[in-house]
Order: sequence, then C-alpha cells, then structure tokens
Amino acid sequence: MGARPDGGPLPELASIRLDGEPDVFTARQLARAAGAAAGLDGPDQVRLATALSEISREALTAGGARIDFVLRNPPALAVVLTADQAIPADAAGLAAAARLVDLTVRRAGPGAGGAGSAPMVVTLAKPLAPGVVVDDAQRTRLRQVLAATVPLAPADELRVQNSELVGALAQLRDNQNELLRLNAELEETNRGVMALYSQLSAELEETNRGVVALYGELDERSIALTRANEAKTRFLRSVSHELRAPVNSVLGLARLLVDPAGDPLTAEQRRQVELILASTKDLLALVNDLLDLSKAESGRLEPALEQVDIRAVLAHLDGSLRPLANRPGVDLVIEEDGEVGPLYTDETLLGRVLRNLVGNALKFTEHGEVRVTAARTGEAGETVTFVVRDTGIGISAHDIEQVFQEFYQAHSHLHARTRGTGLGLPYARRVCELLGGRLDLASELGRGSTFTVTLPRDLGAHHRADSEDGADSPLAPGEVPVRVRTALVVDDDPAFRATMRRLLADRADRVLEAGDGLEAFAALRAGPPDVVFLDLLLPGMDGGEVLAAMGADPALRDIPVVIVTWSDHDARRGRGPGSAVAVLAKLTLSQRAIDAVLARVDALRP
Repeated sequence: MGARPDGGPLPELASIRLDGEPDVFTARQLARAAGAAAGLDGPDQVRLATALSEISREALTAGGARIDFVLRNPPALAVVLTADQAIPADAAGLAAAARLVDLTVRRAGPGAGGAGSAPMVVTLAKPLAPGVVVDDAQRTRLRQVLAATVPLAPADELRVQNSELVGALAQLRDNQNELLRLNAELEETNRGVMALYSQLSAELEETNRGVVALYGELDERSIALTRANEAKTRFLRSVSHELRAPVNSVLGLARLLVDPAGDPLTAEQRRQVELILASTKDLLALVNDLLDLSKAESGRLEPALEQVDIRAVLAHLDGSLRPLANRPGVDLVIEEDGEVGPLYTDETLLGRVLRNLVGNALKFTEHGEVRVTAARTGEAGETVTFVVRDTGIGISAHDIEQVFQEFYQAHSHLHARTRGTGLGLPYARRVCELLGGRLDLASELGRGSTFTVTLPRDLGAHHRADSEDGADSPLAPGEVPVRVRTALVVDDDPAFRATMRRLLADRADRVLEAGDGLEAFAALRAGPPDVVFLDLLLPGMDGGEVLAAMGADPALRDIPVVIVTWSDHDARRGRGPGSAVAVLAKLTLSQRAIDAVLARVDALRP
C-alpha cells in the first residue's frame, strides 16, 4: 500500500469489504468516482474500474477481500485489494486487469490453511497527469468525494457499463471512419493540385507564344499573367492551410501505429505503415514550402528579431548539414571571421536561408568543396555578409534570374537524382528582403556558383518591440506560470486537440474537449470553464457564432475566450460581451504563448 517518507502508512481514501456480488458493483463505482476526482480522463477511469471489477470477482470466488483506495507518490491513484485466500496465478481476471492498468501481485504470508490459503495483495495503479501534486489536502478532497458517492443499484451499474462499452465501440468506429475520410480527402486534394499546376503551366506557355507572335497583345497577356499569379498565391495560401491539418493527422496516426507501446504489427504491416510515414513526411515538407512561400509573398511573414550568435548559427548549420556531404571528394568547409560580432535579426529565418543555400550547393557539387564564410562588411561594419561558394555544375547566364522564379529548376544531369520543388531560392530571396538585406548570385556553367547574403547588423529599434498582444513574450525569471482549474478546447481536428492537451497538461487541472459548437455549449452548460480555446472554422455552428452566442448569454459572457486559428489575418477583437481576449496562430503556437494568454486571463479575474 506504500508508506510516507517517515515510514508511516499512507492513509486510505476509502475502504470497503468485498463479500458479495453487490460489493463488486460498489467497488467499480468507487473506482470510477476516484479516477474522476483525481483527474484521470474518461478512458482511464473506465480501465481502472474494469480492472478492479475483474480482480474483485476473482477475489470473491476465492473467499472475499478488503479493498483500499490510495493516493501515492510518484503521483498515481492506486487500489489495493487484499484477498482472504490466494487467487490462482492463471486466473483470467488477473490477465485482463494486467492489460488495463499497472498491476502488482504479492503474497501477504501463510494463512491458516498453509501456503495455498495465504492472503494475496493485488495493487492496481494508474499514473496521474503531469504536474499533479499529491499531498494531504488532495487526499482529503478525494476522501470527501468518495464518502459522498452513493452506490448505484446493480441494474443501473450494468447499464452504465453497457454505455461505456457502446461509447468505446463508437469511438473506435469514428476514428476508423475519420482516417478513411482523411485519406480520401488527401487523395482528392492531390488530384486538384496536379490539375491546377497543369492549368497554370498551359497558361504560361500560351502566353509566351503570344508575346513572340504578337507584340500588340503584350499588355493583355501581362494582365492575364498577373491574374494567374494572384490566383496561384490565393491557392497556395488556402490549400496549404487546408492540407496541413489532415497531413499532420495522418502523420500522427501513422506514428501511433508504429509506436512500440501499441499493439504489435506484422513485418508487412510495419513496412506499409513506414511507407505511409515516409510519403506523408514528403507531402508535409512540400506543404510547408508552399505555406512559407505564400506567407512571404503576401507579407504575412513577420520576423522575430533577437540578438543572434553567428558562430552558434554556423555551428548548428555544420552539424545539421554535415551528413549531406556524403559524396566522395566533396568537402564542406565553414569559416567565420572572429571579429564579425553579433547580429540582430531573426535566427530561425536566417538558418532556413543558409540551410537552403548550402543544401542546394551540396546537391549540385560532384567534386571539390562547398565553402561557407561570414564576415563583417560595409564602410562602418554596418552589415554582415554570408557567402556560400561551391565548385559544382554552375548555372548558365540564361538561368541565373529564372532560378529565383517559383517552380523553376535549371536542367542538368543531376536533377534526375535530386528532389526539389523549385521554391527554395524564391523563398530565400524574399526572406533576405524581409530581413532588410539581399541575396545575390554569381555563377558560371561548369565552374560553380556563389550565393551572397548581405544583412544589416541591426534592423532597427522599432523592430524590437513585442508583438501587439505580447502572446509570445517569455515569462520573467522566477515567474510561476498561471494555472487554471478547467480549460475547454473547441476544435474539430482531433490531432490539434491532442496538441492542446499536451500544452495545457501542466497549466490546467482538467482539459475538456469539444469537436463543434453544439458540443461546446453542452460543456459550457455542464460547468463554466476558466478559459475557452476556440477555433473559428467549426462544422455547423462556427466559432464566430459560438462567440456571439456566449456574449448574448449572461451566464457565459464573462468566460474568457482565446481564438486559436490557422488564419493570421483574423481581426483581433476587443474585450467585452461576445469578444475574445486574445488570438493565437496555430502555426506559431508554443508553451510560452499559452503562458502569456493564461496570464492575461488571470489578470481579468475579479
């Protein structure tokens, strides 16, 4: 049953005597109530209650038992069953319970009838959520909850058990249907992407023929190209967002299938799932490229400026790209002028640009070297220049400017062995411009290429201000993050709800979930949470309607709402009835963003 650090026994939350079948029902109900009070989620409550029910029936057959409910450290809810007589080691109940909970079995000592009649102690345990503190106050609260629990009649308990079984089967069926739907949606989206790309290519080719044939149609064709480019940008922005959620869901589900903690797979099943994983990662990389490009084109990519240690950036670049320099006779050399000093810019965006340039250089260099240098430049040392020089196949004069166009790739014998989308260099140039600098290219066919990135050492004090809502500002040193009792996450994407559960695990005692607006209102009516994280794009009743309905209800209007959405251009709403206290972008969601909005929610409390 465990002991205190001083050696004394841990006090029980509740104890019952198991002498008849009704006691089995009572034990199951108490296990479910204890699990709910201790913070276990619904499936874990059912597992603990079912496991205890199986062991109790075995103990009842062996002559009866005593059952004690205990909280212990490390944080876990334990049920200790002390059977009057030994339970057979091959009992079906023991095997079933071992699959549901952490199970330990030991003999308590010889009984009056010899070793075969020795009492047996069976301990069932379920770990509690991270961050839960087990102390006397927690034990007192659970003891009061269990004392107030009124056992149901056996027939009512059987109905509850049937309901739990039906719910589990329905959830399994829904998960299977959702996976099938996502696969079908992904396949349909892929067809649409290929069709649109083919259409754009045909339009561009036709326009080029028109320019050569009739100079008089130049203006008209230019307008057609502009419209096509605008349509492409809208398509990239819209489709990339819509693709990313289902692709991430497929990726997460495939990872669960190959997780060693899950059910074992056959060798052929594992191979097929690993193929799904590899293909999904490739698709996600393409979607990310499209999304980054669309954000850069539309001006929605905002740098997060900070002081950057250039030496650390180059060391990370060396460590991450060194495995790609695997061709015999090709060396990767990274140099840094010790006098270059710090750089005030966006470290993440700078790293992406350099990885893109060095990765391309390694792809198209068959012998020689790829050399990366960083130096302080300008008359007063006001700029920093990064140079990526290779001895690769080079780029012809005709292709030098075209390689900075989306989806364009210069033709060479190496392209058949390399993979790419033609988006890397256009994205790199736009990011350099966003950071106040430029990207230049000098190359000669057959003699290699030199890419030069020139950035200002300090982009300006006005960029150092925090974002307008401060949602990504870190906690001050020594500051304790805000905790809430209950948080409600409303989103139709199960994968994103799982992400929010992880981010809120140490910040909320209980995390409730809703897949649409109607489920959200059911949860709100059952017990108002301390904060609601609301997606705007919901099926049926969308997030905007949920927000408006809450503002019109006096019982719900004061509940803080945080909008969490893929769209960066959603209007930020002021406080008041039917309004949100903050807006978070899913693409940049982080723990410190959650901490910042919880601090804002805490400040609104009376």
